Amino acid sequence: MEYNKPNKIITEVKTLFVTGELGTYHVKIMGEGKVTILLECGMMHTLHQWQYLQKELSQYAKVIAYDRLGYGKSGKWTSERSAEQQAFECYDLLMTLNISSPLVVVGHSLGAYVTYQLNHLFPNRVQSMILLDPTHPQLEDNEQKLYDKLLYQYALLMKRANQLKITNILPSQLISKMFKQHTEERFEMLRALKSLKHWKTVVSEWKNLYYSNKGIGEALKKQIDIPLLVLTASKQSGLSFGKKNQAELLQRVEDYHQQYARMSLKGSHKTIQGYTHSSIYGNNKDTAKNISQLIRDQIDLFIK
Repeated sequence: MEYNKPNKIITEVKTLFVTGELGTYHVKIMGEGKVTILLECGMMHTLHQWQYLQKELSQYAKVIAYDRLGYGKSGKWTSERSAEQQAFECYDLLMTLNISSPLVVVGHSLGAYVTYQLNHLFPNRVQSMILLDPTHPQLEDNEQKLYDKLLYQYALLMKRANQLKITNILPSQLISKMFKQHTEERFEMLRALKSLKHWKTVVSEWKNLYYSNKGIGEALKKQIDIPLLVLTASKQSGLSFGKKNQAELLQRVEDYHQQYARMSLKGSHKTIQGYTHSSIYGNNKDTAKNISQLIRDQIDLFIK
């Protein structure tokens, strides 16, 4: 099987709203090819997270990014936000788009849970997975437990602030200056900051993290037989300070990530030096180019 050569730059971008049986999804499609790559966002992110990586990948494949229900411009959800439920919704989107080409799914952080569950629930649908600094049940129950509690409280605070419309009185220009991102990225972050729908979704994902962890724990008991690449960021976030503590945290995270890789007969793991949890999904042109090459190498494993 061959896919489009990387020297053929595909610039066509399709932005559309797709209504399936479980909801309405905001979708962005770039590129063409015999391989389709689906990008699954991390918690609190919209499809804008993938703007650089999607452009790189679209040079040799059809690449789909979308907002999960409750995020960005997608519709509201009716079922609580567990990774299993979101995997059903992801499949609903794929069925509605009528994707028939070999499917590679790339998931970042909590999006890796959705990716893994998609393959677990629909084992013949996914041909390869790439997990970018994925979360892990043991990581959430141990090293990240206090950090998660703080983030959950922050999400509750933001949800309440939006319910009381406090965020509406915050000057947009002042908030924009707090972010270092480009203008378009700042606009997306500002929109999310002032969106009650967004924070309801974040809170629901946190509230259902126990069930998501349990579901992934069960899925990890089953051996799979598709190419799986797990990438770890060498600069881990959390509440571990000092070089020694950071090194110990990285070692434990690598152990958890290697467990994912071991569950596939064609699994592999790689730690990316100098990358953070935020840069490993390709948050600028340079990081996107590097991550894109790793993904392309992974695709080569099953199309040859």
